[in-house]
Amino acid sequence: MGILLSERTEIFYVPYGPLCHDGDLSTGFIDVKANLALIPVLPPCIGWPETQDLLRNINDPLSPFMSLATHQSFVDGHHPDQPVRLISFVTLCLAEITHNHKSIITDLATFLQGQMDHLLQDISQSLQQPLHLEIVLESQPTVFQAFEVDGWSLTIFISASGQEHHRVRGTWGWGIHAFIDALASYHSLEGR
Repeated sequence: MGILLSERTEIFYVPYGPLCHDGDLSTGFIDVKANLALIPVLPPCIGWPETQDLLRNINDPLSPFMSLATHQSFVDGHHPDQPVRLISFVTLCLAEITHNHKSIITDLATFLQGQMDHLLQDISQSLQQPLHLEIVLESQPTVFQAFEVDGWSLTIFISASGQEHHRVRGTWGWGIHAFIDALASYHSLEGR
């Protein structure tokens, strides 16, 4: 288990894609921070209470963050001894769109890396077993089209692997909750 930092050069455009006017929530950007009541019915959240918790924490009215995109799914594992893999991502930025400077997003990623690494090592020691997690924190240039602002966002990729779906999901849940706790620590430091 290691937490990697990465930087993408490809530009991410927000909002992305048109919202369907027939009520379909599976395409296009939704401002979740302004529509918290939608969280339980968003396609990536249905049947995934961990993702619901994650989006509630990111988009809480007191949080300095907002989510831009999220998804998770089970896929085939890379190794015969770990045939099940759960991959996910969430992209976030500072809710104050004009504050999404590269240096701030890079500092956020570095802070989250340290916090999550510490938390996950503690969890692994408490469980007395390794956590089969791969985590990448990737900053990327972002154009916030509605505000005509260029900035940066951060995507957190979390992948867990193992032999059984429920155990893999449990391991992935540890990664999600370490991320939630790291965000809360950042928020409490920034609030001082």
